[in-house]
Amino acid sequence: MKKIFSAAEGCDYFSKERNQTANTVMSNGMGLFDNELPPDEFASRVIDIVRSEGDAGVHRINLAIDGASPKVFEVSQNDINNSIDLLDPNDVEALNLASDRVRKFQKNGLIKSWTDSAGNFGERVTPLKRIAAYVPGGTAPLASTVIMTVVPAQVAGVEEIVVVTPPSGNSLPHPAVLAAAKISGASRVFTIGGAQAIAALAYGTESVPAVDLICGPGSTWVTAAKKLVYGDVGIDGLYGPTETLVIADESADPTITASDLIAQAEHDVIAMPILVAISEEIVDKTEEEIQRQISVLPRGNIARAAFKNRGVAVIVKNTSEAVDVANAAAPEHLCILTADAKELAKRVTNAGGLFIGDWSAEVMADYVAGPSHVMPTAGTARFSSALSVRNFLRVTPVINFDDSTFLELADSAESLANLEGLHGHAAASEYRRRNLIGE
Repeated sequence: MKKIFSAAEGCDYFSKERNQTANTVMSNGMGLFDNELPPDEFASRVIDIVRSEGDAGVHRINLAIDGASPKVFEVSQNDINNSIDLLDPNDVEALNLASDRVRKFQKNGLIKSWTDSAGNFGERVTPLKRIAAYVPGGTAPLASTVIMTVVPAQVAGVEEIVVVTPPSGNSLPHPAVLAAAKISGASRVFTIGGAQAIAALAYGTESVPAVDLICGPGSTWVTAAKKLVYGDVGIDGLYGPTETLVIADESADPTITASDLIAQAEHDVIAMPILVAISEEIVDKTEEEIQRQISVLPRGNIARAAFKNRGVAVIVKNTSEAVDVANAAAPEHLCILTADAKELAKRVTNAGGLFIGDWSAEVMADYVAGPSHVMPTAGTARFSSALSVRNFLRVTPVINFDDSTFLELADSAESLANLEGLHGHAAASEYRRRNLIGE
């Protein structure tokens, strides 16, 4: 891991580092285009193909990139139902537990319509009609991501919830992903991945319905496509590689500190594990433990590459400075392993998810704690939040004035309209006011 020896330098580092990796990734065209393209341009060309060619374009892109394409994109209900029988009963039980806990958590976040006591104004809350949850493929069957995206939408009351995920080996997604879709209440499942899946969801094809909002994490090219289609369709956010920041003092067990960092580092070679410690000795002990643990992990090489590529250790004077660095980094996951963890947590302002103390392991939130594990990355926790039931709700202001309320406010409305030189606005009030008072 790269070592930084002051809080000030640490804060500056994270300010400069944001999105650097995503912005420098290039694609060789993946067999589809002749020249190297940055993610945005690659996604733009893919979107154009899908918009103009529909299903045929999706097939063409799949064949060029993967060498294969499913004959039918939609997974049959029979295959979805049968997927549960292909899993160990203990795994099915765990999926049910996770789904139940996420549902309970999200119900507490529901917002409701309201009006003032006189019924003059308020807000109407209504769910979106159709949404899509993108579930990455890659090297792990992310059944948990199905639950973390579908259940909040279902709690919100979304009428149709579409899951889109790449095929796994054969023409179908992994059975665990299909089982999670069944358990969490998804309406339909399509086996498409990449930027072409985002394009199909945004604009529709002969077989894929256009949706109102696309949620979920994905590759650099998926994220680029989400960025480009935003405005034509809603999105939940733009997610980069996963990241975890751990604050550790002398009370922290290096075994736990290391395992929390590895838990996210094993996702991707460009994942970002961050340690903020109050001494170099803590960093050294943690690094020793990291090497010991990853040496026996099946995905140890991925984690090792992540620590080499983007791992950072910031040495600060005290835990107060550690929080300053954490707020500057605005990490996806912030784990506090200090003697004063509960007090320190009160000063945290920028974090996708906050995990306080030894027993609040971030892995619990990945699977069974309750909140969605789809959280803001790359510093976007400064202004955005974890995916929740609220992403799938529209809030519409409602005005229902009676004549007395109108008269009470009309003079002020007209004054402000005239102040701005918008005399047509003023007249829309003045005509009503004069009719009411008989002028």
